[in-house]
Amino acid sequence: MDLPTLHESLKLPDGYRSEIIDGSIIVSPTPTFRHSKIIRRLERALDRSMPEGLEAYQTLTLEITETGDRYVPDLALLPETPGEEESWEESDWILPAEDLELAVEVVSPSSALHDWQAKVKGYATAGVPLYLVIDPRKSEIALFSNPEKGEYLDVARAVPGTSVKLPAPFNLEIDATPLLT
Repeated sequence: MDLPTLHESLKLPDGYRSEIIDGSIIVSPTPTFRHSKIIRRLERALDRSMPEGLEAYQTLTLEITETGDRYVPDLALLPETPGEEESWEESDWILPAEDLELAVEVVSPSSALHDWQAKVKGYATAGVPLYLVIDPRKSEIALFSNPEKGEYLDVARAVPGTSVKLPAPFNLEIDATPLLT
């Protein structure tokens, strides 16, 4: 059985989700309350300056076409698809990561290695323009940008009291303090 088929056939207990990262199936618990609160605060900030035609979605499955890896970011910003009817088909749960404008991960103890290493490479490989990592344990956020040949050329970091700027189409300062305290 190939990896994507095996991934799709997993029967997980309530409160768990799975991803394919670096060719392995990773099973992890769903986010904590603090984790969800960080995402909600970020989502509110993004909503105030969301460019026309983009929408924020939580916990979508995105596939890195080149590698077959499947990630479930905490927040994904994608272009709207006007005119398409909502579909409840089984095949609509996997979207191409290449369509993303911004992927966001909140680091938990079990996801640190993947969020800071494998997913940085995967999102860059897919050409995702912006990848934001929020790490409460390190009291740091990092914005990776300018993907080229599987690597991000630029990284902007912020700690409480400082911010990173999401470039166009967002043009938004992300203050680290409310996300990390």
